[in-house]
Amino acid sequence: MFRLFLIHALNEMRILAVDYGRRRVGLAVSDELGFAASGLPTVRADSRSSAIDSVAQVASNVGAAALIVGLPLNMDGSRGPMAEAAASFADALSCATGLPVRLWDERLTTVAARRTMRETGLRDRDKEGTLDRLAAVLLLNSYLQAQESAEP
Repeated sequence: MFRLFLIHALNEMRILAVDYGRRRVGLAVSDELGFAASGLPTVRADSRSSAIDSVAQVASNVGAAALIVGLPLNMDGSRGPMAEAAASFADALSCATGLPVRLWDERLTTVAARRTMRETGLRDRDKEGTLDRLAAVLLLNSYLQAQESAEP
């Protein structure tokens, strides 16, 4: 009986990761078990409200139980203007979706995404949104790995 409850509970753990940007919002979603991240189509941020609505719709469509929003801290750990904008976006997402939203340190995810694209022969301008999607996947993988290592 406990095993069935545990399996059901795990099926409710799909997480949507959000790499917020002023022009584009990268998205990634975890599998139901919370082990792997898959990139989703990037959302154009024509306006903040349209980006919030679009991300809220994606969260509903994928059955997300929680959202992770990347927090682009400075290298010294302080918050700059983009970190404040991401935190504000996260608050608005929480209100729009009614889901728990957690900020997650995303320092260097875009750098890692650019390096991965370069190593695979893609350039930033080759595919609009690829960099944002890959950054969201790296963000979500970082979160999932931290959760896995925190478990007893």
